[in-house]
Amino acid sequence: GKYLIAVDKARLTQAEIVQGIVNQISKKAEIPLISSDDARSEFKDMMMLDLIMEPSAPMKASSFPWWCRDGLVANLDKVAAEFCKWRNLRPIKMVMMGPPGSGAERLCSMVADRYLHADPPHFTFDQIVQDAMAAGTVAARKLTRKVNKLSKRPGAKLPLKMRTKLVHRRLMSNVCRFRGYILEGYPTTYEEAKALFTEKVLEEGEEEEAPEEEEDEVADAGAEEGEEGEEEEQAPAPAEEEDEDEESDGKPTFQLNKAVVPEFVVALHSKAAVCKTRIFSGLATGPSNEEEFALKTTEYYKANFTQDGTPGTADFFSEVAGAQVLQIDADASNETDAFQSLRVYLESRGQFFNYLKSEEDRCRDLSSEVGHREREEDERAQAAKAAQEAKESELRKATADNEADRRKNIADSEATHLENEVLPLRQYLMVNVVPTLSEGLSEICKEQPEDPIEYLAQYLFAHAQDISGSLTDL
Repeated sequence: GKYLIAVDKARLTQAEIVQGIVNQISKKAEIPLISSDDARSEFKDMMMLDLIMEPSAPMKASSFPWWCRDGLVANLDKVAAEFCKWRNLRPIKMVMMGPPGSGAERLCSMVADRYLHADPPHFTFDQIVQDAMAAGTVAARKLTRKVNKLSKRPGAKLPLKMRTKLVHRRLMSNVCRFRGYILEGYPTTYEEAKALFTEKVLEEGEEEEAPEEEEDEVADAGAEEGEEGEEEEQAPAPAEEEDEDEESDGKPTFQLNKAVVPEFVVALHSKAAVCKTRIFSGLATGPSNEEEFALKTTEYYKANFTQDGTPGTADFFSEVAGAQVLQIDADASNETDAFQSLRVYLESRGQFFNYLKSEEDRCRDLSSEVGHREREEDERAQAAKAAQEAKESELRKATADNEADRRKNIADSEATHLENEVLPLRQYLMVNVVPTLSEGLSEICKEQPEDPIEYLAQYLFAHAQDISGSLTDL
């Protein structure tokens, strides 16, 4: 035939392969299994095939040069590296440093949003420590006690070895190894950078130190509990002195740890007064009080801008790690310009594919988001206008009702007033006019003259003296 069939020795099920990939490349999580009846996929029939393949004859030879003899999961690092190479997938490993209040957190967030997927691996040292303290293990409880104790002493830090171990463990996680990371604000000194991004070169016959497991820490919990007080009471010796003693005795050599060393390094520069203004105006995060700000700022400048030629953090990356350090003046450039400089720097070796959205997709999404926001704003404006019109209509109705009530009250008042004014006149007519007029009308009814008006007039004229007498009596 035209094809050769290679069959590895793993004999894994689909579920075991998927679970192995998740455990070694992503965050460890239990992958749920569903029954075939609940599956909805066009590949359902093919995925349900249970085949045991017979390898082609050349693959059965003991001298056959296997690539992944033990299967996909056992050789996942090799397969993933090959996949990333041919798909042009590159993890973005970046360190951004700067004095407190320089605004590094905003630029790091923008880079993470632009070049990394959802839930980006964007870390600070404090965040790494908090995550380690929340692990719920004996080591986490010990770390919590140590941090709480050090917090009572301004400027006190965890030992360099412990800081290095915490950060190194995070950078060696599956997510950081395959997707990259953005480490903000750490390391801050040359010694921290050297301890984190270099590893000891093993001599011939020397075995690599086994990583400390939490089980060992649990087993030694009693001993650690007893030693903790003495260890913390003593001021920790500077890490660089320990390294110098070690080098003078055994003269070990160190090399870059390529698994964690960053490809991109950014150094922000900003004056202390400007940084302070940013922090206390809410434009940047940093120390919560002036005393802590002054302490951390002094430490940063002392470690990175010495007058005696002592190398700083950026010198480690440029001289030892061979990285091109991007220098950004945060005071002379705004956030947008700084991010554009970062984009040019990051894409200087080619654009990142990494299954990210293209520029057209981003523009389309941005346009859609802007349109959605505008529609929401229009709907809110229309709803507010309708509510205002309804409120004004109710107000007009209430005003009209009040005006109608007012006019009715006025009319009733005027009617009552007129009625009160008419009472004397009525009495006058009833006493002086009505009786004589009524008698005249009665006479007209009796006599029925041809001209009743003339008759009534003569009658009233004849009886005028009676009316005058009545008036005189009044």
